[in-house]
Amino acid sequence: MKARTALGALIVVLGTATCVRLGFWQIERWHEKRTMNAAMERAVASAPFLLGDALPSGAEIAGRKVRVLGRYDETRQVLLGGRVQARLPGVEVITPLLLPGDSTAVLVDRGWLYAPDAAHARPQEFIEPGPRAVTGIARAFAPDRGRLPMLALERDSVTLWSARALNPDSLRARVPYALATFFVVELPGPRVPGKPLRGTPRPLDEFMHVSYAIQWFLFGAILLGGSLALVVSGRRSRREGVGAPLEDR
Repeated sequence: MKARTALGALIVVLGTATCVRLGFWQIERWHEKRTMNAAMERAVASAPFLLGDALPSGAEIAGRKVRVLGRYDETRQVLLGGRVQARLPGVEVITPLLLPGDSTAVLVDRGWLYAPDAAHARPQEFIEPGPRAVTGIARAFAPDRGRLPMLALERDSVTLWSARALNPDSLRARVPYALATFFVVELPGPRVPGKPLRGTPRPLDEFMHVSYAIQWFLFGAILLGGSLALVVSGRRSRREGVGAPLEDR
């Protein structure tokens, strides 16, 4: 076998193997998301775990349905910009929920508000004063990406910050109390105001991984099948060329 032919065969084999491996990886991701969606459905349907003074870590409580008692510090809120709801631009309203004693707070995602520019809104128009019992899904914070920029929108009786993602390190220096290592996405329910708009967690897109897996398997089949077809075609052409009469050559 010529070196050039051997190199071509090696490239085809490696390319096909890579496509097949990527296809199986997408299937693994599909199973992971199915498991995560099933766990979320169970969490939403379960009885909430009542959080006390000794708060668990984000890793311990993430994904569980919880119930926490306190009062909102509505003088300090964060607006997470660029959130779309029913194709409308808006923000997610993050409000600290002060626990009894006012020394610790849990950040609560109180839901979505319409914002024409997907950045500015007025959550102070939808106050929730007094003691609150918040029921929702606990979420761990995203991996530390450093202190993300937070833009102060206004400073009167209320301080609002605008950010693209929620990072507690960017907020701890701006509030006079400790923050839990997780936040809570509040669920809709009785006595929960309609605005900001709460919603049940959206299931993760599972089908996209099935589609990607099919594409990778097809790429592998096309690469291998096409290469074999070229080899067979080339050999047939050479045999026909060798066996043809001289006058036809």
